[in-house]
Amino acid sequence: MIHNDFLFYKANQDRIIQGHLDEFVVIKNQQIRGYYKSEADAFDSMINEELGTFMVKRCQKPGTDVVEYFNNSVAFA
Repeated sequence: MIHNDFLFYKANQDRIIQGHLDEFVVIKNQQIRGYYKSEADAFDSMINEELGTFMVKRCQKPGTDVVEYFNNSVAFA
């Protein structure tokens, strides 16, 4: 699931980041769910979704991005 979302991001990175550099994009089931100014806001937008079923990614130019994975055993307070 999340692997497919990452592949979607990589295949569409130029389009996804256009106009959204340094914002956070939420992708679930290979669909963009929204753009947010902070990572916390992005996670808050998915509060009713199970961790590990969506991807939050900072919009950065190709070659400068970082990948972080969280699964359902992570708790956010």
